[in-house]
Amino acid sequence: MASPKMGNCPRCKKLYLKIRDICEECYQKQETEFQAVSGYLREHKGSTLQEVSEATEVSIAQIRQFILSGRIMLVQFPNLTYPCEICGTEIRKGRTCSSCTETAKQLADNLNKTVDEKKSYLRVMSERI
Repeated sequence: MASPKMGNCPRCKKLYLKIRDICEECYQKQETEFQAVSGYLREHKGSTLQEVSEATEVSIAQIRQFILSGRIMLVQFPNLTYPCEICGTEIRKGRTCSSCTETAKQLADNLNKTVDEKKSYLRVMSERI
């Protein structure tokens, strides 16, 4: 069994024993934030992300992380949306809106097509040599 490693906490930069992704102190703070957010949402199911953040003093980014990790289920909160990572459009699932996802897919397809065309060109040129 591998022994735990040391690392710097991504939140506070303090050196810690890597048992989790963050140090114990930041983990405890994150759990306190989660309790505040979930408690507020139980009482105010119709709240928006901005309202929850302001009321609990928990950052929008942290609440978004609770949603993306599945700790907060949006099905119970009809007005809770969060911004697309690319364009900022309000969404309720995933990391990007459907428009940005489609654009990224088209760019990837175009890139693959270009790579395939260059490979084909190089193959033809190498056969001529």
